[in-house]
Amino acid sequence: MKKIAYIVLIVIIAVLSLTIYTNASKDSSEDAGDKTVSEINFLESKFVDLFNKMNGIETRNYKIFYGEMTKNTQGESSSKSSSSGGSGSKSEGQEESSEGEGQGSKDEEGSEDGQKTEQKFEMKMSGVLTNTDEIDWENIKLEIENLYSSIPTITMDLYKTNVNQEDILAFNKEYDNLILFSKNEDKEKTLAQLSKLYDYIPKFINGTSTTEIEKKVTETKSNIFKAYSKLDTDNWNAIYNDANNAVSSYAQLLSNTTIEPKKQYSINRVYILLNELKNSVSLKDKEVFLIKYKNLLEEIDAL
Repeated sequence: MKKIAYIVLIVIIAVLSLTIYTNASKDSSEDAGDKTVSEINFLESKFVDLFNKMNGIETRNYKIFYGEMTKNTQGESSSKSSSSGGSGSKSEGQEESSEGEGQGSKDEEGSEDGQKTEQKFEMKMSGVLTNTDEIDWENIKLEIENLYSSIPTITMDLYKTNVNQEDILAFNKEYDNLILFSKNEDKEKTLAQLSKLYDYIPKFINGTSTTEIEKKVTETKSNIFKAYSKLDTDNWNAIYNDANNAVSSYAQLLSNTTIEPKKQYSINRVYILLNELKNSVSLKDKEVFLIKYKNLLEEIDAL
């Protein structure tokens, strides 16, 4: 009897150990998968930011202007100012004005020679039609270089998923080209290269366990960015084809019965804005397209 009881005890311990190991492995796999999805989303958001910065698109409709004013004891003063976009996080001292122009804030610094330096911050409304064509290449280069430091980790995690390994290798090579074109400050080639890189995002998403909405949204955005990247080429036929492909890809969500009813309104709204973007191509006007693009992007990112 003791021998039988001993054997039963060993079997129970073995089964419990196997169950614990299986659950632990499952949890570990799920954690790794969630981490990879987060990394892909991080990568996607950085690409979107870079696309927007290439044409000065501000999703929050404002820019931060800041400057320095130096006063001496005789009351003479000198000043200098610069600006930064409103799509990032807010800096200290920023105040928003209800009329679009910031009331501003001041920081004062004294010095031994009797001079006083004041730092002033203002928040002003910014839009497509009031934007300048100047590109902040220094900021863009820094963003691309900083993002590059994350690529090795993301690459290693992608290899653990069902993503095609050839796509992972090709993505890394294409990123090298992005560095080259941005270094040369070639807007047209930099945008085209960003579009090539973003085209891998849907492939990465499909290789991980994500929702059908996320898969279709990234496919749609890929086509939108293809059109966006061609604006400076004036190839409106190609732009129209890309916009039309975006509509066709996204339309598949309209007939998806697994989507929650409460999301249906937002999905339908994005579809309307997509068609407005496509229809605007007939005007062959860059600013009109960018206004439609900006409104669409804000809506589609809220899904």
